[in-house]
Amino acid sequence: MNLKKLIPLYVGAAVGPLGGFGVVAIVPVFAGVWSIDFAQASLAITFYMIPFVAMQIVSGPIAHLFDARRTVLAGFGIYILGGIACALADTFPFLIAGRMVQGTGGAFLTPIIMAMVGNVVPARHLGKAMGGLGLAYTAGVTLGPAISGVLEVRYGWQGFFYFLSILAAATAVSFSIWCRDVSQKADTRQSLFGVFPLIRQAFFHRGVLVLSAAAFSLFVAYIGIMTFTADYLKTGFSLPSDRIGFLLSLTGFSGLIMAPVAGVLGDRYGRHTVFAGGMIVMLAALGLMLLLPFHYGHYMILFLLLGVGSATGWTSLNTMAVEASPELRAPVISVYNTIKFSGYALSPVILSFFYSDGRLTAVRLACGAAIIFSLMLTLRMRHP
Repeated sequence: MNLKKLIPLYVGAAVGPLGGFGVVAIVPVFAGVWSIDFAQASLAITFYMIPFVAMQIVSGPIAHLFDARRTVLAGFGIYILGGIACALADTFPFLIAGRMVQGTGGAFLTPIIMAMVGNVVPARHLGKAMGGLGLAYTAGVTLGPAISGVLEVRYGWQGFFYFLSILAAATAVSFSIWCRDVSQKADTRQSLFGVFPLIRQAFFHRGVLVLSAAAFSLFVAYIGIMTFTADYLKTGFSLPSDRIGFLLSLTGFSGLIMAPVAGVLGDRYGRHTVFAGGMIVMLAALGLMLLLPFHYGHYMILFLLLGVGSATGWTSLNTMAVEASPELRAPVISVYNTIKFSGYALSPVILSFFYSDGRLTAVRLACGAAIIFSLMLTLRMRHP
């Protein structure tokens, strides 16, 4: 594998999650600075995720038509401008506008970089490379709040956004130097109208909808377990936020280790087999949460186990998405990621109906059903 090309791709892949999840630790600071409530301040997360999800449906097809390398560099540029706008914001609406620009830039990085990894490495090493990409994503999610917290204490909340812009700029420079030949040959239809036929082709390409639905269902389960367990421990056991945060972060730390391992195992034993193993581990962790009374030490182990299973599942699913269509790789990844991240956005809404009726037990059972559904869809692809 060409590590010189993969390094800027991996760092670029981490930039999106860093920007999306890193602000979690400084949302209370926004509330204090502009004298708004926490719910309103948390819109700094929402208005990053909306364009991040929505714009991914077109970013891949645009890269396919107009050259992926230039599209990624444009994504870096938009992300940098958004970060600087956030750092310079003197009102909360201005911050929100900057976050929307930043999220748009992230949407032009995540799916295209994911597709580029498939172009850089040989097929026999794709699982290993995707494991590294999974590590990068997980590192961005896991380390983002810690980095923003440290920078806020030392340099103010603006320091985090300057950091994101500087990191994106440095990555863009290394990408432009080391990844000059990673683009596929651009399509001859140099018109934005060509985006829509590409989206349609990718949407109906064999297996893409099934794979995307499996990813959507898995995201619903994963985010549901994390979100509603956090609220349950806060309201039911009066657990302080730092202990809840540490507990939830254990899934990320175990994922940092497991994502590369899952990639290697996928190359050796097959994506579907390894994915099934990850789902079994997640179901085991969830089943033990249902059976055992709450104990902080036990839950530490269970969330580590949950992270192992989810990282194994995501690495396998993402690799299958990259392999689905080498000819339409970027458009397919755009469709896949749009549907996948919609699961993140809709999980709290869907599962809140179960939480209001049966409290956490009903949510866990629904999450278990979502994991099983994801597994069934993926196995159906293996045995059409």
